[in-house]
Amino acid sequence: METYLQQQGVELAPVHRDECDRFGLELPVLPDWEAVSEHHFPHATAVLSSPVNAVEGFVPNAVVLVGKLSRSVHPESLLDCGFGDSRALPGWVEIGHDRDSFCDLPAVSIAGRYDCDGRLLFARTRYVVVHHIVDQYLVQVTVTVPDSLRQTLSCAVDAFVDEVRFGRS
Repeated sequence: METYLQQQGVELAPVHRDECDRFGLELPVLPDWEAVSEHHFPHATAVLSSPVNAVEGFVPNAVVLVGKLSRSVHPESLLDCGFGDSRALPGWVEIGHDRDSFCDLPAVSIAGRYDCDGRLLFARTRYVVVHHIVDQYLVQVTVTVPDSLRQTLSCAVDAFVDEVRFGRS
């Protein structure tokens, strides 16, 4: 996605939670997951973690990144690039992907396993393009858990990725 935006001459500026109120971003609450302080991840819109489910030092996490595009782009063209970041992860084994709209907005989703420093992790990511009045935003929601907990935490993973809402899209 970064390469596509560069080719189009479009910058992507990180957006904090307050600005997301403009288009009604609502994040689900996950039992036993806690918000991580903004100062740890200053470019993230929100980060949650589940320390009670840590495995060998890896803490399951949910990350929301929202970026405001410096000018509008064709949503489908941008989203066509949405699978590349995941597929570039070391040892990526894809479990599934889709191009289904989400909350009546253009979106793509991908899930799979990959190797991170000798740990097998599972990640599920959804990208959504939100157009609000004259501004366009790219929303990325990713949940990453140890693959050994994929089945145990599947409800939390699916809830976070599938229950994000856009109230004023």
